[in-house]
Amino acid sequence: MKILNREPLLCERLNEFQQPEYRQSTNVNSVEFDEILKKRRTHRHFTSEPVTSNQIREIVYAATRCPSAGHTQATRLLVLQDPISREMFWSSVSQPSWRNSTVSHQDLDLAPLIIVIFENAEAYLHRYSRDDKRYANLNSLSDFPSPYWTIDAAFVGMALQLAIVNQNLGYLFFGIPDRGEKLRQTFEIPPSLLPIGAIAAGHPSSLEISSSSKRNPKLTAQEICISNKFNRNSAKL
Repeated sequence: MKILNREPLLCERLNEFQQPEYRQSTNVNSVEFDEILKKRRTHRHFTSEPVTSNQIREIVYAATRCPSAGHTQATRLLVLQDPISREMFWSSVSQPSWRNSTVSHQDLDLAPLIIVIFENAEAYLHRYSRDDKRYANLNSLSDFPSPYWTIDAAFVGMALQLAIVNQNLGYLFFGIPDRGEKLRQTFEIPPSLLPIGAIAAGHPSSLEISSSSKRNPKLTAQEICISNKFNRNSAKL
């Protein structure tokens, strides 16, 4: 099923999401950055309690503050709020039998906000073909030393997650199966855009720690940092 005659996708309804480039946050419930880091964790169970329009604007605004290679700014977001769009999304990425039977992700589809994150490799080819970037000699995607488009989209994804926590909400970031082919058909997504994942956000119904976190506790800074150079002990990675 395709959506016909819908309003433009991917945050093109600018008046709904735009914020002043620099502004004092009006969110009285926001928390300090170190507290955000301490609170940040993923949730898989949500209530159907709505997320406010102001919260969504604050969350999406965070994506506009992210760095991007060559200032390409090619990452795009598909923001799904209404129940019909969200149900179409879940039908595109999962089977009802899985959603109804799985315990680990029960009530995930109750999350009132879904943000799909898209990368756009072609935009980087275009950007680096312009006069001010031609010196880099990045004439094909294989010439790039790393996938700038994926890195920049990941920056946006992380900023969105922290912004969600700042709104005292919970979230789950997850991958899109089959490279989003069914999702592409359902929402008429342009060929140049590839989904790197989606974020479901809302009010958590459970604060239970996932089994993965229980089995694999967070490493310390000392455990993940290599000082000055690698050595034999570093090979334990």
